[in-house]
Amino acid sequence: MFARLSAHFHQVHERWLRRRIPASNRYTLHLKNVFIFPTRFGMGYLLTCVSLFLLGTNYQNNLMLLLCQFLLSVFLLHLFISYRNFTATTLALKPISPVVAGEHALLVMQLEDKHAQLPFHGGLQMTVRGTSLTAVNRRADREKQLKLLLPTSNRGVFTVPRITIQSTYPLGFFRCWTHLDFNQQLVVFPAPIPSSLRLDSNDTAQGDTSGPTPGIDEFESLRQFQHGDPMHRIAWKQAAKGGELATKTFTQSQQESGWLSLALYQHEPLEKALGLLSYQVNRLTRQQQTFGLKLDNQTIGPGSGELHKIQCLMQLARYRTTVTPYATN
Repeated sequence: MFARLSAHFHQVHERWLRRRIPASNRYTLHLKNVFIFPTRFGMGYLLTCVSLFLLGTNYQNNLMLLLCQFLLSVFLLHLFISYRNFTATTLALKPISPVVAGEHALLVMQLEDKHAQLPFHGGLQMTVRGTSLTAVNRRADREKQLKLLLPTSNRGVFTVPRITIQSTYPLGFFRCWTHLDFNQQLVVFPAPIPSSLRLDSNDTAQGDTSGPTPGIDEFESLRQFQHGDPMHRIAWKQAAKGGELATKTFTQSQQESGWLSLALYQHEPLEKALGLLSYQVNRLTRQQQTFGLKLDNQTIGPGSGELHKIQCLMQLARYRTTVTPYATN
């Protein structure tokens, strides 16, 4: 019963937050998206003021009443100071780079002062809502950044939950906070599993295979000199010994190319098969080879380079998954 009530309250609160603080790539803090309330220390301070007022009234001690009023004025003054300082910033979350399952994604929050004459002071705390992940930067006013590592365990595409930013500047009487939705996604690639290269070349346009082709990589043999052969290819040492002029020939191995196909690993568990393909995508990219990717009816045409690699890994990450909220478990 309590769990259902708690879940219902959470849903109602989330709907209210979506209306009050809509998703955005950048936030300027102001009255409508900032909350402020006394901390435990602030409540204790306020209780002390109330106690002084009761004692001063009971004993008709004007000095005690004066002290109470002074402390209360300091308390109220800090309410405005805390709010003004917290709303002196503009916050933006930098794009999150994709990571491999098992690695940590880096969250970087960028701070900017709205007015150079009224800069932000003090530190900030950043928490991923719904998790225990927290980062504190007590020099946020100087570094203008907050960084937080997000652990990952499974591949897929995840929505980043709302991020809670809070501050207790200057004396900790009040806590200012906000819950921001930066509308960003975290992409987690399958963890590579080392394996031998397996390419399906049945559907390639030219039937690519590995074999020797004329080139400049490895010495193959000598042949009789022909008019027009490059001078640097002539075997001068042999000619110096009195032999006939001969020309060196070289070969190079044709690069492997073809299709990486999930069908080649149909007897493997899905996650292992995707890990094997992830490793081979990285390997072929390092070797600057051309390849394509087939996942059932999803096909990425042959290509090479970093952009092609990211496109293939993105397809592996999204395969048979839906976009889900990020959770540490």
